[in-house]
Amino acid sequence: MKYTTQLLKEHSRSNTDKIASAIGNDPFEFKKIIDIIYKEEAPLPQRASWLLTIVNNNHPKLLEPYLKLFIDTIKKFKYDAPKRNMINVLATHKIPKKLQGKLIDLCFELMVSSEEKVAVKVHAMQCIANLTNEHPELKGELKAAIEDQLPKTTAAFGARARLVLKKLI
Repeated sequence: MKYTTQLLKEHSRSNTDKIASAIGNDPFEFKKIIDIIYKEEAPLPQRASWLLTIVNNNHPKLLEPYLKLFIDTIKKFKYDAPKRNMINVLATHKIPKKLQGKLIDLCFELMVSSEEKVAVKVHAMQCIANLTNEHPELKGELKAAIEDQLPKTTAAFGARARLVLKKLI
């Protein structure tokens, strides 16, 4: 399948599922999607990034080699979709110890940024919350950051924040 052509054909869940099915569990095919995200012009990276979440749901191991890349490059994206999908993937994976510090810093930055969309902030908050088991010293800082953000953001952020705060106690 020529992924760029298929991505431009239609932006829909059914088309995204069709592409994900063609990728299957093949690392070589999945690498083509990563290349589209990082090398092509809009709207291809935004559309291809949706595949990160779909493929991650079906074949999470395919994403593991790219976790560091996502952490290192997420802020370079101008559009919300790649950031949202990458941070969502990161929130579902066990992050290697050597990447945790950088991810924590990144997520706090994304979570408190007035520039980020709520979905990016929510997934960033979840990434940090997931790491509090290994780093309990983060609980107070995360709680303070959440409480600071609550009056400035949306109901969606508040809903996730309440769940996260319950688990921090």
